[in-house]
This record gives sequence, structure tokens and C-alpha cells, in this order.
Amino acid sequence: MKFLGWKVLQKQMFGLKCSMSLSFHGRRFVYICIFLFIIYATIHVHHFHNELLTDRTVQLSQIAKAIKSGSGNAHLWKGRQACRHPHLEVNSPEIMKFIRDQGKIECKGERDWVVLSGSKAVITQEAKQKHGDVECSFTDVMRPNDFTTQPGITTTTHTEYNMEASDFVRVNCQGESGKKWSSIMAGARYDQDIFDRSGWHLLPKDALKLNVLMFGFDSLSRNTFIRKLPLSYDYLIKELDATVLEGYNIVGDGTPQALIPLLTGKTELELPDARRRMGQKATYVNAFPFIWNNYRDNGYVTAFMEDTPQFGIFTYRLKGFNAVPTDHYMRPFFVDISSELDKYSKYCVGSLPRHKIMLDYAKHIYRVYTNQPKFIFGFHGEISHDSYNLVGAADNDLREWLEWFKLNGHLNNTLLIIMSDHGHRFAEVRNTQQGKLEERLPWFSFVVPTWFSKTYPSAVANLKTNSRRLSTPFDIYATLYSVLHPSGYGKGSLTQRGISLFKEIPEERTCADAYIEPHWCACLDWESVDENDPIVQRAAHAFVQFINKYNSEYSDDCVHIELGLVLWSARLVPSGALRRFHSSADRDGFVPNMSADTPVTLVMYQLKLTTNPGNAIFEMSLTHDISLDEFKFRVEDISRINEYGSQAKCIEQSQEQLRKYCYCKDST
Repeated sequence: MKFLGWKVLQKQMFGLKCSMSLSFHGRRFVYICIFLFIIYATIHVHHFHNELLTDRTVQLSQIAKAIKSGSGNAHLWKGRQACRHPHLEVNSPEIMKFIRDQGKIECKGERDWVVLSGSKAVITQEAKQKHGDVECSFTDVMRPNDFTTQPGITTTTHTEYNMEASDFVRVNCQGESGKKWSSIMAGARYDQDIFDRSGWHLLPKDALKLNVLMFGFDSLSRNTFIRKLPLSYDYLIKELDATVLEGYNIVGDGTPQALIPLLTGKTELELPDARRRMGQKATYVNAFPFIWNNYRDNGYVTAFMEDTPQFGIFTYRLKGFNAVPTDHYMRPFFVDISSELDKYSKYCVGSLPRHKIMLDYAKHIYRVYTNQPKFIFGFHGEISHDSYNLVGAADNDLREWLEWFKLNGHLNNTLLIIMSDHGHRFAEVRNTQQGKLEERLPWFSFVVPTWFSKTYPSAVANLKTNSRRLSTPFDIYATLYSVLHPSGYGKGSLTQRGISLFKEIPEERTCADAYIEPHWCACLDWESVDENDPIVQRAAHAFVQFINKYNSEYSDDCVHIELGLVLWSARLVPSGALRRFHSSADRDGFVPNMSADTPVTLVMYQLKLTTNPGNAIFEMSLTHDISLDEFKFRVEDISRINEYGSQAKCIEQSQEQLRKYCYCKDST
């Protein structure tokens, strides 16, 4: 840093003039000048430091250094899965104290006089019966840029209106009764130009020939989705056979750092600088290589849906789009209604919740482009970003939406992805161990058509396997790219930052391999623990008690087993970097503030041990709840790794779930 001269200081320090003439000011004033100079210099250094924190080269360097620092301890997981994520209880008391039922979103007032389906807006019979002949004017909402709208042509009708110039219209109606009704509505316009340049015949010859429909809610961990959207979760799992990524790990702080890699395959720092505060130096985000451009260039109709325009993914901190990014783009609707929200019930427009309007927008696109390939990405934040609980109000609507796509046959040729960017990031949750881990483990699920499983069995088998491996937004991009350009269904390489989920992700993959900094990595750190450690011995005896109880609940034919030897033990805890992470230290979310001290409340152990009689060898994972001093087991986390042969013959037909645990009394 270069210090400034006295003349510059005289201008900077509140207009004071410091002179070295002791005869006039005296020694005391000189001390004051020196003191003010030190303060100014300190502020200048701090400002200089902040500028460093926003320099992209420095940010990239820090990330690379952090990732490299997390590549050790390979000897501890050799021969085992490198990344083991913790089993986090959905109903953990540590989290459930923040959970409550928020109730439904009530949209008060009269039902909308106009309904939209696809590109057609129709005045309802109900409105005509109540108010006599109804006349409505439809004014197209046009987009001059990402931050404003302007009115287009107005059309007046007594029946219906077909959308052609815009997806969004301001509607003003009046009945014979004198009653008036108005709203802003969203549909999918009929655009012949889009029809002419789209079609299945334009896809690459080896493409998988699937629509892609992605819809996400902001700030939902995998567990929060299960807690707050139980009807949708149940339908996804039981009716749609969804594959849920249990090891999906974020790669940065906030929504842009979650979605930019997913949509471009790159981090923000690897792309042209689009930060708004850089002024004329910044580019528009159209310069980013969005995956939807690949789809559009290969014959797809494309759409991007997003709400909360004041906090837009690409407009809050970034410069936004100077041209419409996709064929159908929902931002203008939310920009247009933002000045009129006080006219409606909270979270509503007219008689519809705003989240339902966004869900319906995807339906409209499917109705209009029945026989065209479609790529749709939707992301809703209003009811989930600022509340743990309000998203539960969307559960019925999301389940009905899923049912509509299935019942109308659309899932027969669609890759359906329901997802989130990250878990909740509020301070009270971030102060807990489970909250920090859940932030890093968002909801991500895939549904593939039945025929796809039969035609590409290896791809689906890999997807199922990968649901338990470490995966990232970079892998989602690679998967989306492989829908257009398949590259085989073998094993992915650790040298690849992004691996298509239709390939097998190597078991040995670490956060460093996947380009995840240690403080974002939810993989547990392995620590070797002596087999004779008192905690290990207590855990081993607790396991034997668990198995004896499990056997006794189902059969009287199994002997009481006893602990033999503990052969191997390791402790898995959240990394020190994760526990120390407090928040981001820079405005862009790349440089971490590592001042936190999150207490460890849950520790996972892995043990390998023998039991007698029968010399059974087990490997298992278990958790130690430190606050309760309890060991917790799950049957699905226990493996018998030697043959049991005839030891379990007494129950192998009647209670086959006991075969690896039971030593029959008649075997002694």
C-alpha cells in the first residue's frame, strides 16, 4: 500500500488542516493529526483488503487452494466409499423445534372470471351467470428489458382471447351488472416461428429423445422436502419410482453458485464477469453457455420460469439478460405484478396462489407444444426462501401437478427432475450441526419413463447407484448434456469434474475430486479409532444388544449372540472446515469467514467386528448422539460379510430378514 501525503490527508480527514508548526497548534494537535492519520490508513488498508476479496483472480486462487487442502486421508478410505454422508434423522429434535404447520394460502375474493389453458383465455360461464354478458379487454404485457414491462396491443372480446404476441396479459372485465374484475394472467402464446424451428426430427441421431422438465424450490434440504411436502414425496417415491440423490452436495454459497454450475457446467468465476456493480465492464449473462441453448439449437422448445424478480438468480447481483434467454420466459409476469401485489391476498394473484401460476405455466407449454421436444427449467423461491414452513402450503398443488403430468401421459417421454438449490441458511439453523449439514444436502430427484429403464438398463442402474455416491451440480449439467449427446453408460473418471449420472460415479470420489471446497463438503471426515477405545467397545456391545433385540422380536429360534472381537473401527465427523464456516466474507459468496465453532452433536462410527457363536463378521455404520449419549442403528446400514450357510436354516423360509443375524438354536 502506498501512504498518502499530508496535502491529500488534509482533504480526506473531515476537512481538517494539520500543520507541523508547533508554535501555532502545539504538540497536542500534532498528536491528534497523527492519530487521525493512523485511523485513515487503517480504513484504507481495510478497503484495500475488501477489494482483494472481490478480485476474481484472488477468489479463484483461494478456491483452488481450499480444494487442494481437502484431498488428504486417502489411506483411511481405500477400499471403501470415500464420501460417506451422515444419516440425518428427518424428525431430529435439533431441527423439529423450528418446524410447525403454517396452514394453507387463502386467496380471498371471487373466482377468476377468465381461465387460461395453453394459449387460450376464456371468459367463464360462472362469471356470465353471475354478472350477465361480460366484456373483457386483454392487453399484452411486453418485455423491453429484465427490469420493466410495457403494454402491448389491447383486444376486447365477449368470449375468448388467443395469445400470440405475449405469454402475459392484463385483463379488465365488466359485466352487465356493472361489476368489474381485473387481473394479470400467464399462459403460453402460440408462436409459429418456434413451431417451425423445433421438432423431434431435429434432435441428434443418438439423443435419448426425452423432454426435460425441471422444477425447484429455493432452500429445501432433502429432509425438509420430506418434512414439509409429504404428499408430493409419497407420490414421487411410490407412484413415480423417483430416484433421490442422497449424496447431492452443493459447491458454493447461495442460489447462483448452485444453479450456474448446473446450467452451464462452470462456476461464475470461470465465466465472463456479469456483476452489476462492475458497470460497463460487466457483460450480460446471455454470454453464459446455458444448457438450454444446446437444447434450443437441437430442436427443443425452451422455457425458464422464475419468481421474486427483486432477488432474481441472474439479476440481483448480476446484470441480467439483455435478450430473452429462452422461447418462453416468465420473469416479465412477476415484474409486472410486483407493483400491484397489494391488490391481492398474500402470495396470490386473483384467486390463484402465485406458486400455482408458475406450476400451471409448465402445463400451458405442454398443452401448446404437444408434439415438440421441450426443455423447461422452473425455480420458485417466494414461499420457501424466507420460511422453513410455508412451502408446506404447496404440497397439494405440487402433488396434483405431478399427477396431471402422469395421467396425461407426459411422463412417458419426459425426464422429470424435482430439485432445490440448497437447504435453509438462516442463522439459528446454521448454528446446529444438522442444520449446517442439511444446508449442503438439498433435495434432488429424477423420474425416468418406464420404457427408458428397459431400453437403457445400465443408465438407470448407474443412476440408482449414484443416488448413494457424492454428486454435484456439475454432474447435473453433464447429465443434461448427455440427454442430447450420450457418451456411454460405463464408469466415470475421477479426472472429470462433472460426470453424467447415467455413468457410474467412482466409489473413491472425494470432495476434492468433485471440486467442492472443504467448508461446503458434507462428507464426513474419517478418523482411525483404536479398537479398544471405550466408546468403540460401548458401540460394539450396543450393536450386539440391537441384534439380539431384533432377533427376539421376530423369532424364538435364534440364540443370544455375544461380541467376539472388534477388528476395525473409524469415526466419521463433520469436517473442521464445515464446523468453522460462519458465512461468506465477500459480496459474491466465494471467500469464507471461518470464525464459527459449531458444536458436534452427532458422530458416525463404522465398525467391523465378530460375534459368537458362528464367528459372524459384520460391518456397520451407527451414530452416537452425544447429547443423549445414545447409539442408534439402522438395519439397512448393517452388512454380514461372511457366509452364514446353514446357521440360519430354522428361519430362512419364515423370517428371511433374519438370515444374516440369526444363529439357530438347533445349530449348536
